Amino acid sequence: MRGRFSFDTTLFGTVEEPSLSLLYRYWFWGWLFADASHWDRLRRAEALRHNIAHRIHLLCYMRRWALCSICLLWGGVRLEEITMPLWTVSVNTGAALALVVLFVAAAEWLLLSAHDTPD
Repeated sequence: MRGRFSFDTTLFGTVEEPSLSLLYRYWFWGWLFADASHWDRLRRAEALRHNIAHRIHLLCYMRRWALCSICLLWGGVRLEEITMPLWTVSVNTGAALALVVLFVAAAEWLLLSAHDTPD
């Protein structure tokens, strides 16, 4: 049984790809990396090499989330100036969440950059 948000990966990069899938792949990078915590030593090394090779794409995701954070923070400041407390809290909460995602991406990029070659 397929989950609610499962996508047919054969459609990635084609015109038939669902919009929700495209939106997810635009903002989140989990689909790009392989799981290096399972299987035998050879497959883990292969997954780590794959992840190290694809870490360059994290910079694009970090730029997207940084721009999103800056826009939300700017919007929060502007809303605070015109005294709209409920909207200010909402926008600043979104900015805080965007900053968390940005820091997670930066940490992942730094950790993958520390590995030049797997064991």
